[in-house]
Amino acid sequence: MKILLIYPPFQVGKGMGKVMLSPPLSLLTLAGAVSDLGHEIEILDMNVDYNYDIDKLTLKIKQFDLVGITCMTNTFKTVLNICKIAKKCNIPTILGGFHPTLVPNIIEDFKCIDMICRGEGEVTFRELLKGKPKNQILGLSFRENGAVIHNPDRPFKNNLNRLPFPKNDLVDPKPYHYIWVPAWVCETSRGCPFNCNFCCVTQFHKGKYRTKSPNRVIRELLQLPNTTKLVFFTDDNFSLQKKRIIRICELLEKTKLSKRLMFVCQSRVDDIANNPDMVQAMSKAGFICFFLGFESFKQISLNNMQKQYNLDKVRKCIKICHKNGIMVFGSFIIGNIGETVEDTWKTFKLMKDLEIDMMMTNPITPFPATPLYDEAVKNGWIPEDFRWEKWDITPVMNTPDMTIDQIQDLLDESYRFFYNDIGYFLFGKKLLRLLFNPKFWWYRHVAFSVLTNGLTKFLIKLD
Repeated sequence: MKILLIYPPFQVGKGMGKVMLSPPLSLLTLAGAVSDLGHEIEILDMNVDYNYDIDKLTLKIKQFDLVGITCMTNTFKTVLNICKIAKKCNIPTILGGFHPTLVPNIIEDFKCIDMICRGEGEVTFRELLKGKPKNQILGLSFRENGAVIHNPDRPFKNNLNRLPFPKNDLVDPKPYHYIWVPAWVCETSRGCPFNCNFCCVTQFHKGKYRTKSPNRVIRELLQLPNTTKLVFFTDDNFSLQKKRIIRICELLEKTKLSKRLMFVCQSRVDDIANNPDMVQAMSKAGFICFFLGFESFKQISLNNMQKQYNLDKVRKCIKICHKNGIMVFGSFIIGNIGETVEDTWKTFKLMKDLEIDMMMTNPITPFPATPLYDEAVKNGWIPEDFRWEKWDITPVMNTPDMTIDQIQDLLDESYRFFYNDIGYFLFGKKLLRLLFNPKFWWYRHVAFSVLTNGLTKFLIKLD
């Protein structure tokens, strides 16, 4: 068979698409799971090949026997359009990812969707391509004789070391970057044991958290494209297990990967604040930036989200990062329950007072199957029959304290307030830290690329 795996355009916060562009790891891993079956696999990353109009995409899809598409809630609208094109070409489609897993009844609502792979897809997809009867494949939803059948869920793999290695050679590494530095991605764990009320990760993985061994992580890193200079670990919470992380850092130094690569990961405020020795080991091993989901600086909002820290922990976390030469990239939600417009502006100002290095903001969004969604429907903040296929990535819900229009205005203002303040970047402690703290000297190696390849364009984009 000829199989086309599509990574649809992924919309992020305003301007953020210029700052980072990651390869489609989920599809590369899926391709690795079937690489020995003799099928011809091609990956189309529409975040890189973005010039596909309807006619061009139609001609592309006609060349294949099966189209697989990874689907997030904010790409569902685009994914449906791709499925409609495939249906006109009589090419079967299979969807995977967060949205079809959490809302599998979309296959009943849209006849252009032929199959859904629910949950982790490596084994399900492999069994399908090996020709196993569909009604015997766990985790598969499909059509048969006009009816929709949802097979039982597939159990999660407990041993992630047995997962296939990604087929990184299926995409050109040149377009992918993080802050305009040639970059790749690596997964070392799946799931999250915490219960933030807005997050669908816990719902997708059903509260399970599983890890790859440090040795397996190193083996994956050794298979990255030779052009890679920076690695982003995609784990929702990379630093959860301190002993494991310290062992990974030891191996990074032992293999000298720490000399060749820089590393970025997602972490939690309390993990960093409570483990300064772990942060020190990570800095020594080449970690240069932590992506932290602060979400808010108002305690009542943090409590509502079930975040388990306070502003004192935030201050300690940022201080530890900067002491160890690690930049802080903060993520924030605009429209948290219990926050007013004035509260949000206080958060914007605290971003600078606390010396956060980079930030992104997103509107509060009640993603399907999350506790926030149930709360939003119950309180009338979002219609119970809201159609995600019509979502245009703008704010979708009012809150008791803000309208949708106010949330959108604050999203726009957040970027202007933070990134257009040249004085904050050129004359504040930030520049002094980058220039004179030896632990930040790694930045000098990438500063020219940042300034020439992206920063000017990014600021122009914001205007």
